[in-house]
Amino acid sequence: MFFTRSKTRITLAALLLVPVFLYWILNAETSVNDTPQPVIINGVDYFMKEVSTKEFDSNGELLRTLSADTLQHFPQDKLAKLEQPRIDLFSKNTHTLHVQSQSGISFDDTDQLDLVEQVIVTYKPLSAEASELKTSTLSLHQAQGIAKTSAPVVITKQAHITTATGMIINYNTNTSELLSDVKGTFYAK
Repeated sequence: MFFTRSKTRITLAALLLVPVFLYWILNAETSVNDTPQPVIINGVDYFMKEVSTKEFDSNGELLRTLSADTLQHFPQDKLAKLEQPRIDLFSKNTHTLHVQSQSGISFDDTDQLDLVEQVIVTYKPLSAEASELKTSTLSLHQAQGIAKTSAPVVITKQAHITTATGMIINYNTNTSELLSDVKGTFYAK
C-alpha cells in the first residue's frame, strides 16, 4: 500500500514537527526554572516584629542582648532600621549596661549601631548606685567596645549631675571621657 501524495505530506510534516514540539516543551520548562528571582533594590526586603537576639561567649556566658519592637532591612542602603531598640551588656553574668532609644540604625558592612532620639544609657541598672546618661544620639561600635556621641550629654548619679558636649564610653574598661563643656553639680551629704 502506497500513501497518496497528501498522506505522505501530512506524515512528513508530523514527523518534522514532533521533534520541534518536544524541543519547545523541554526548553520551556527549563527556562522557567532558570529564571532568576527579581532582586529588591528599593524598599524593604524583610521586616520583623518583636525582635530579640542574644550573643554568648565561647564559654556559653551571655555577653549581650538586643531587642526591638520592629526591624526593617533596606538592601539598597545596606542597613536595618529598628524601632525602640534595647541593648543589654553583661560581664561575668552581671548586667552592666542597659541602652535604649526611640530608633536605631544597624549597618550591614560594619558593627556600628547608631541610636537616635531619647537615648538613655544606664550603668549598673540593677544596682542602688546606678548612673544614667541621656543624649540625643549615640554610636555603638561592638568590635572596639566603645560608644561615642558628639551631642550634649546629661549624666546623673543619685543627686549628682554632670553635663558635657560629646563623650566616649569604653564599656570594656568601664571608663568614660567627656569631650568638652564639662560642668558638674555635686551635693555633699
